[in-house]
Amino acid sequence: MFSWVLLVSAALFQGSQAFTGLRMRVEAGQSIAVPEGWTAEKKVQETEGISLVFAVKQRNLQQLEDLFWKVSTPGTKHYRQFLSHNEINDLISPEQTSIDTITTWLSEAGLDVENKCNWTKAKEFLSCVMPCYMANSLLDVTFSVFRHGETKQTTVRATHHYTLPVSVIGHIDFVGNVHRFPPVAKRTQRVKKSNGLVELQTPSSLRERYNVGSAIAGKSSINIQAVAQFTGQYYGKTDLSEFFKLFGSSFVHRADVDKVIGPNKFPSGGEANLDVQYIMSLGANATTWFWSTGGAHEKQEPFLQWMLDIANATVIPQVMSVSYGDQENSLSVDYMDRTNQEFMKQGVRGMSLLFASGDAGANCRNHVLLPFFPASSPYVTTVGGTEGLLDIGTERATLLSSGGFSNVYSQPQYQTAAVSHYLSTSKFLPAASYNRTGRAFPDVAAMAMDFMIVDELIPQPVDGTSCATPTFAGIIALINDALLASGKKQLGFLNPFLYSHASALLDITEQCSGGCLNKGWCAAVGWDAVTGLGTPNYENLLKAAMAQ
Repeated sequence: MFSWVLLVSAALFQGSQAFTGLRMRVEAGQSIAVPEGWTAEKKVQETEGISLVFAVKQRNLQQLEDLFWKVSTPGTKHYRQFLSHNEINDLISPEQTSIDTITTWLSEAGLDVENKCNWTKAKEFLSCVMPCYMANSLLDVTFSVFRHGETKQTTVRATHHYTLPVSVIGHIDFVGNVHRFPPVAKRTQRVKKSNGLVELQTPSSLRERYNVGSAIAGKSSINIQAVAQFTGQYYGKTDLSEFFKLFGSSFVHRADVDKVIGPNKFPSGGEANLDVQYIMSLGANATTWFWSTGGAHEKQEPFLQWMLDIANATVIPQVMSVSYGDQENSLSVDYMDRTNQEFMKQGVRGMSLLFASGDAGANCRNHVLLPFFPASSPYVTTVGGTEGLLDIGTERATLLSSGGFSNVYSQPQYQTAAVSHYLSTSKFLPAASYNRTGRAFPDVAAMAMDFMIVDELIPQPVDGTSCATPTFAGIIALINDALLASGKKQLGFLNPFLYSHASALLDITEQCSGGCLNKGWCAAVGWDAVTGLGTPNYENLLKAAMAQ
């Protein structure tokens, strides 16, 4: 935490943040560029309500990280000794000074904090609704209405960087719903026709390929898997029913999602249908939640709202599949650091968070490789993509599978040996700039091409690492079910376990990703930056997990 004096010369300030009078710019590295497709329509009327989220600085962050690694690392006496929600809240809840300072600041601006704001249980987030003129004054910005030309989706965002008084700057990590635009609502996944050589994927083919066989969950009453969805993505119950009618006859499964958190409206979306249909097929018969932050949060940051909801939840799923990401360089370090804190909190509680690596291959721009976040977070498991070919009957890396190295976060110890081997032995590395010492991703992979889904009652093939992520997540849910039923704890954060049991996965060694001149990262023996450690073998992973 920084300490400040009133008389500070901006010329003496050496960081990336800049003073404006007795105020200071926050999230100086946050891009304020308007994303493609969005256009400013008008300024927000002064009396219109603006929703802001204040991320209050948390306590004991080093202790939190120490606990995260202890409960996540095989071989330690604390491995899988997870903390309860109350224990986490007691550990990280902000200093009372921070709570009082922020409350006083807002109250002196004229906001009725008691009636217009809501704290999370640990008071690490404060959500407030206030008139636009007050939000403009508090943050020294001007809020405008933006509209997306194709989808007609609207959002409210500030047109320049916000600042905070120096008296509160040391108590807030960032203010949400100011800069980052919500993801554009998409009705369907990218659809392509098979060329006859690519193998169409169904639940049966994936269960056979990944050695799942007839295994199902349901032995443990507390085992929960979930998919997270954002703006405009809802699953269709009739689509799920039709999907299982067509593709679910060979295994026992649940008829529907067990719990919906947030809205689930019509029409359904291809992404949401894909995620639900395949996590329920691989993690068959496990209790399944659909965690939605769409609709009501269209003008907010839905990913931020999702973090608030999880931080507030007494019961959380043991596995969460998320097909979401932004370019790392489009986000502030303040925002990513706080997001990582939230990931660590859920890891200490025992959640496995799996994120899609992205569908842009190496994502090369002007000879610089641009990683994605949260894929580049050291505190999540990132899933890349493969494809299956009928003529070879096996898997190879797929062109769209993103991977690479973080430009912000250093390489965690669990992967240093594997990544060093790849960089020193790979026959081809991209001819572009990248951070060899950064957190490397993906960690693992699964099939990502030509998945048969049902969307608007029409069977169709879709592609993407968002196919691979719920597939891998469902297999982890099966393993957790067996662990919990035998009186053991779930796996929690996966990466230290996975890297120490790489032989339990199928190593993918053929083909390269695209996205950078002729090719991006190439698959190789051992870990690589397109398929990670490889694809799952359920029986091998289960055996390794039960032996811990």
